[in-house]
Amino acid sequence: YNTHTHTHARTMFALQSQIAGAKVVSKVVAKKQQRSTVVSAKISHGKGGEEGGRSFNNDAFGMICKAASYSMMGNAITASGEEETFTQEGPITVFAADDDAFGDFIKTKGVSKMDFVKMDGLGDIVKNHVVKGTVTKADMAAGKEFETLAGNKVVVADLPFKKNDIKVDNATIHAIKTVIV
Repeated sequence: YNTHTHTHARTMFALQSQIAGAKVVSKVVAKKQQRSTVVSAKISHGKGGEEGGRSFNNDAFGMICKAASYSMMGNAITASGEEETFTQEGPITVFAADDDAFGDFIKTKGVSKMDFVKMDGLGDIVKNHVVKGTVTKADMAAGKEFETLAGNKVVVADLPFKKNDIKVDNATIHAIKTVIV
């Protein structure tokens, strides 16, 4: 028994304690009594699927909630009680505004993010981003208007797009850089 072996044993115990669910294998290398350690761990990631987290489907609402830069739109959908609008059978077309667009919109309204999700008319703002039926980039002729589920007419060709024609189970999504009011 020597100090080095005792220190190594404590280090291995600490390492085993720190790696939850990992398999630690220690082996003696011939004659030199050196130890090498192999550590393997199975780690899984996924937004919404973590222990206690929410899992999302491959519909318009799920896709928006899983996308990192669209969390404010996801929060607005949930806070306004309009999840069903985005999970309906479809087909629908969604113009998904990113977090920068919602941040700018909130600044112009002079409210905090917390107050934004309680704002009057939030449901209509959210529904302004949805059109019944499938609208692809090719369908967006200059000047052509589309009626949103909030009842407003929008010339979508004029919107600042980030990406078009993202297909999900119930919708075609277009990523945009503005909030439709």
